[in-house]
Amino acid sequence: MSWLALLPLLGFWTLAVISPGPDFLITLRYSAGRSRGSGLRVAAGVVTGIAVWALAALFGLTVVVERFEWLYTATRVAGALFLVALGVLTIRAARRPAARAVGTDLTNQGDPGGRTGTATGEMAASEGEASGDRSAGAADGVTPPVEAGGTQSRWREWRVGLLTNLANPKALAFFGALFASLLPHGASMAVRAGTLATMLVIAFTWFGCVALLSATPVIARSYRRARRKLDIVTGALFIGMGSLLIPRG
Repeated sequence: MSWLALLPLLGFWTLAVISPGPDFLITLRYSAGRSRGSGLRVAAGVVTGIAVWALAALFGLTVVVERFEWLYTATRVAGALFLVALGVLTIRAARRPAARAVGTDLTNQGDPGGRTGTATGEMAASEGEASGDRSAGAADGVTPPVEAGGTQSRWREWRVGLLTNLANPKALAFFGALFASLLPHGASMAVRAGTLATMLVIAFTWFGCVALLSATPVIARSYRRARRKLDIVTGALFIGMGSLLIPRG
């Protein structure tokens, strides 16, 4: 089979990746608000989430989800709650610069045995640290961003990117439709693996560029000067996106 047959799929995928959404916003926010490294780690988490959805679609999980509708609904509700919580915490961090302590308190209060409590706690801590780092340079608006220190903080940034991507279970249906319509029929496992690898490279290239460009001095300074307003708008967008995922009827 000629690899030229995969060009429509890869072209459509590229257009889908560069379309603005939660993944774009979270990468932009961490890169411009904290550091280039933070943005790249969030981007890596986003691409990891993409890999999870794409693998699930390739191995037929779409059919399982369609057969057990309650599973899809539960995943969708969990994703909606995560995006709404992320939006609320983003707005709180924007309105309250001393959110580091709040983030720590929320982390301690999270249920260590439950995924939702842990994810929300970690997300709150990330928001608190990000706010604390940014507020340190609020006096002149041009203080260089502080690189997140420690393995735990880096891991948290990656996980925020991962959970932001996994929060939208519609991605499973998207990948299922994409592979069903544009992946050549009878493609071998090697072709499927190569296609997936190429898609992930495209995704990381895009989000990596977003992280690198967002961390440039001009954009970072502009972001810090308008941080509160931009974070409130970003938080509102997260809340709106999460609300759209809530099943109705």
